[in-house]
Amino acid sequence: MTRRVLSALLLLLATSAPALARDITDAEYARFPRLYHLDDYSSCLAREGGLYCLGSFHLAPLADNTLYSMLEEYSREPHHFNRTQLHRGYCVSSRCGALGERNVSLRFERCAAQWARRLGLRASLARLHYCRSHAQHVARARSPDPLDIPQRLFLYVLAALLALNLLGTTYDVVTDNPKKNWLSSWSMRSNWRRLTATHEDGDPRLSSLTPVQGLRVLLMVLTMATHSACIQVMLYVYNPRWIEQISRHPILMLFLNGTSVVQIFVMLSNFLLGYNLLLYVKDHKPSFSLLPYIIIKRIARISPVYLLVVGYAATWWPRSGAGPLWVAFTGAESAVCRRKFWTHVLFINNLVDPNDICLVQTWWVPGGGHTAARGVGGAVRVAGAAAGARRAPAGAAGGRRLRAAGGLAYIFRWESIVYYAYPKNLNTMYKDIPSFSWLYQAPWGSLAACLIGLLLAFVHFEIQESGVKVTSLKISCMCSVCAVGAWLRRLYSASPVLIVSWILAGNWLRGYSEPWFTALYVALERPVLSLLAAGMLLGMINGFEGGLKHVLAWRGWHAMGRMSLSVLMVHWCINVNIAASRLQPTTASLLSVVVDSVATSFCSYMVAVPLTIMVEMPVQRVVTSLIVNRVTKQS
Repeated sequence: MTRRVLSALLLLLATSAPALARDITDAEYARFPRLYHLDDYSSCLAREGGLYCLGSFHLAPLADNTLYSMLEEYSREPHHFNRTQLHRGYCVSSRCGALGERNVSLRFERCAAQWARRLGLRASLARLHYCRSHAQHVARARSPDPLDIPQRLFLYVLAALLALNLLGTTYDVVTDNPKKNWLSSWSMRSNWRRLTATHEDGDPRLSSLTPVQGLRVLLMVLTMATHSACIQVMLYVYNPRWIEQISRHPILMLFLNGTSVVQIFVMLSNFLLGYNLLLYVKDHKPSFSLLPYIIIKRIARISPVYLLVVGYAATWWPRSGAGPLWVAFTGAESAVCRRKFWTHVLFINNLVDPNDICLVQTWWVPGGGHTAARGVGGAVRVAGAAAGARRAPAGAAGGRRLRAAGGLAYIFRWESIVYYAYPKNLNTMYKDIPSFSWLYQAPWGSLAACLIGLLLAFVHFEIQESGVKVTSLKISCMCSVCAVGAWLRRLYSASPVLIVSWILAGNWLRGYSEPWFTALYVALERPVLSLLAAGMLLGMINGFEGGLKHVLAWRGWHAMGRMSLSVLMVHWCINVNIAASRLQPTTASLLSVVVDSVATSFCSYMVAVPLTIMVEMPVQRVVTSLIVNRVTKQS
């Protein structure tokens, strides 16, 4: 039934796309200057006296100009790029060899102005990314830049990690001591076994959570596919009109509005955190003295991989590729990572200069961490409460969060991402859009998902402790327990359709721009999505069956799910390496996005294997053993 409803919904959307805004004809579009253009980079710098420059230009009319009027009118459409700003990579030495200007930026500007004058336009240099000469190119190829201190430090860290893993593996292989010390935590053999282990024959409480790993992998693949499309829009594309046209299609809202699906990651993380805490306090007295240990353990799990990848991006990433777009995009982002590295160490990178983004996915780390720290404090407080009283504090906190989010959104005019998710904004990764910096990336934007994850942990724990099998409850029964079971069954069955429908609703909801409505939507969008996902997950881990559960519960997802943190951290660098190394603008299409996302996924999971078993797991095991020993002594 659910599959039929979902198929009908998608078919309806596919065949009922809203009428397009007035679009120009092919003949009119053919008069437009190309939005992006790149001359041949390699051959230009291979020639004696070659000069290659990359930059952006503002267009203005020299006199009354119908072409410029068309460009202005076309650019007013939200789905269209700004056609009065062009992006060029010129081999200035061959294109404008007669210019005698010695200043390379002025020479570049005058070269573009010569071309624009033929169209009755004036081109002024808005931003110069770089100018590189043949002599500089040859000199850099013969004698690369010397290593600076941060690059050397990164190599020392890698060497230390490798040495610890070699020592730990050797110790694990040669020793027969059953009480192995902290050095065995660095054993690659031991960590590989942990990575590939399953709980099917172990604790039934853990084996019931097998769909969680499959859900992690599914969300991770969707995230990488979305980022592959984003990167193509951010770089130079050969056919921007295709992007402008496809961005109007209702189905694309699954990706534009689906960015809030990251909240499901936050919900999952806090669900597992809260559930493990409840399992612990079942046999131990809950105390706020646990709070620092929980926070330290969480930091120890996330920080090593997180800071290692940010450190790589800040040091060695610019050296890993080349091309006309490489310096402008990879080099620029690497510079931001270097400048803001200290903010990543302190988990405040999404609060300090939030418009300057280093690895866009890293907002999740401090965002989820801040909300988790606050949520864990509340979880410790209510963990010792009576079973029936546990849900009240989380529910009350959720209600306060909804009111606060709506109030802040109304005061500061924050909007959901559906209101500004257009190609021209995505081209700059929503730079200078306050709603993205101070709502989407901010920790308070993820608080609802955190609280819902903790609430899910309490509900699931109570169901297990009560011994009630919700799958055996009869819908015809009128008691309160049966009513809860019937409600959960209906929610579980309908949740896939409801999740897709709620995301697609952004197509219609962004047509209402009144401040009170946008504030209300901000307050409800993420909590509703997180609640629907929580209802689906609660049904899966409590025995409800279905095709989606069978797919997500496949044991093959276990190892891939455990590598989610490493994959999340490395995939952006890999995807940018693939796209920014191209010598010509990308021909955007569904196939190109699929190819980039598949290549990125494969490479990311390959890189994630050593990151997980050589960095994430050993540090986590060492810190966990120290915490367990300390807590045991205190007890």
